[in-house]
Amino acid sequence: MISSARGSELWQRLQGIDAEHPADWKRPGPSPRALRTDIVVALVAVALMAFSNWAVLELRKGADPAEVGAILHDSDPASALVGMFVVPAMYGVAIALRRRFPLWMLVLCTVAFVSAFAFTYLDTIVTQIGYFLVLFTAGAWSNQRALVTLLRIGITIGMIVWALVDSLTRATLVFTFSDGSDSENWITSVFGAYTLLINVLYFIGAFWFGNSDFRRAGQRAALEERTRELEEYTAALADERRLVEEQAIRLDRVRIARELHDVVAHHVSLMGLQAAAARRTAETSPEKSQQALLGVEQSARVAIDELHSLLTTLRSADADADAESADGGQRENDGASGAQSGASAPSTHTIEQVPALIEELRGAGMRVEFSTLGEPRPVSPLTGIAVYRVLQESLTNTRKHAGPDAPADVRLRYLERGVELDVTDDGPASLAHAAASKRANGSGGLGLVGMRERARAAGGDLSTSTRGGGGFRVLLRVPYERQS
Repeated sequence: MISSARGSELWQRLQGIDAEHPADWKRPGPSPRALRTDIVVALVAVALMAFSNWAVLELRKGADPAEVGAILHDSDPASALVGMFVVPAMYGVAIALRRRFPLWMLVLCTVAFVSAFAFTYLDTIVTQIGYFLVLFTAGAWSNQRALVTLLRIGITIGMIVWALVDSLTRATLVFTFSDGSDSENWITSVFGAYTLLINVLYFIGAFWFGNSDFRRAGQRAALEERTRELEEYTAALADERRLVEEQAIRLDRVRIARELHDVVAHHVSLMGLQAAAARRTAETSPEKSQQALLGVEQSARVAIDELHSLLTTLRSADADADAESADGGQRENDGASGAQSGASAPSTHTIEQVPALIEELRGAGMRVEFSTLGEPRPVSPLTGIAVYRVLQESLTNTRKHAGPDAPADVRLRYLERGVELDVTDDGPASLAHAAASKRANGSGGLGLVGMRERARAAGGDLSTSTRGGGGFRVLLRVPYERQS
């Protein structure tokens, strides 16, 4: 298992693939501009190769056939002419299309490289540079990793063996045919060994640098892909954030509308009830009329105070949010008036204030029967405000639809798992109120919508129904603590 894993890792390294290489990634081909650049480079290389070969041939004219160079290279003019045109042409095609067809151009350039030694092609500088370039490009651009790796391994081994045999042959010829001293012969042999080392580094370097370039290209592609995914994820987060902000704004509007409705509807309805009582008793009992008017005044004052407290709380929350975003952190409560107003905001009404609400309504002339069943238990603030506001809205609806003289029965039950609020009335007491009442079973205006929203927010439920005698019932069930 270990040997197999190591062998697989070695094979991946030989192919220029690592753990960061994207799966199934293929390097895209060169752009048209890159192809034009390759053609220009190929033309320059062909010109340099032809000139270099011609220059070497000119320098070799008149050379002694007994020299080592004359023995190793055929000086036939026809062969030299073929080498001067064929080899540079093959190199030119290979260099021009090396990034478009890297594998096939490596095969073509290898044939050209070997042909340079078969014909009298004497340039050894531009030829080797061009072959290095094509060998490097094959490793850097070919997507057929297994095939191009095997081909490069075979070429590298073959060229190293060829260079080794060539060096040994040269050394043998030097010691056999040279008339120089032993020291000169050893210097020539050391130079041949040095040439062999250069050839080894030449082919291994082309192999290594080609793999490195392919690996870096894959890493760049992976980085670009991750960057694109990150940008898409960031854009999605921004869209989601905008959606959440819009939803928060809508929820804030609903909450504000619900609070304003509860405050205004209750007290305005109460003032209407007290004003009617004052009108009826204005002639028969001035004292009762005056007390009713005082009640109107008191209800108006309380309504204004609660509205002011609500608006102050909202403004304080906005100011705190702005300060947090500006300071980069949450500010400590310094006991400012905004914080104090928030403590006394309408949303701080609790279930313990229910008896006070009943007494307030009774004082305004409304007939309300109130009873508590079970042992009172502490409830969460969310449950407390839900019970208080639902009761307030239910009794407001009773006065509005059933009339100021209609009796209401309120029962607050502390059950095992939660609180149950049951509010019933007997319906309109007169035909006028019956005609004005538009309530249907389970439906209503914004008041019923707000009550249901409060029930859901507290983790409970609210049901409404008409009674057989024309009355109406509101039943609220909420847990003691909101379940997460």
